[in-house]
Amino acid sequence: MDSSKTKELSDAEWNERFQSIYQQYYAKLCIYATSILANDEESEEIVQNVIYKLWEQREKFNEIENLQSYLYRSVKNLCINIINRQKTEDKYKSEAWIELKNIELHAIEPLETNQEQETKLYEAIEQLPERCKEVLLLSKFQGMKNKEIAEHLDVSVKAVEASITRAFTLLRKLMNDKKST
Repeated sequence: MDSSKTKELSDAEWNERFQSIYQQYYAKLCIYATSILANDEESEEIVQNVIYKLWEQREKFNEIENLQSYLYRSVKNLCINIINRQKTEDKYKSEAWIELKNIELHAIEPLETNQEQETKLYEAIEQLPERCKEVLLLSKFQGMKNKEIAEHLDVSVKAVEASITRAFTLLRKLMNDKKST
């Protein structure tokens, strides 16, 4: 027993209560999250995380004064976190795109032939650190999206974006060095 006004639930009672909560709120919370994010998969993942957190912290269950408010507020907060993360990712993608365009426009000036230009570019790519080279090749030569690359390499999307940005920065430097030699 704990010191709260209601008695501590046995495992069987908690399982029954939790199942009831799940059945009562899961679909409604998914609809609510989707109304914020417009993405069914992310919405379901958020709701599952909120419900899982409730399960994990069941010893604090009696401290929740209004379960419905708690669940909706938790879902809303996680949705806001996702939106903020997406804004940050979009910013990095935009910066990487600008970096690519700068390289295309400034770093690789027309050389005598396309073949010579291509050769110098491949030589510069070969000089990149292994992770930068791998990410750049997957992104620009195989057409993979940052999220796909992150899953493929088992790293975060931010790590992929940072590797691409670093690769472009190093490529610009390497191509400028080659130009001056």
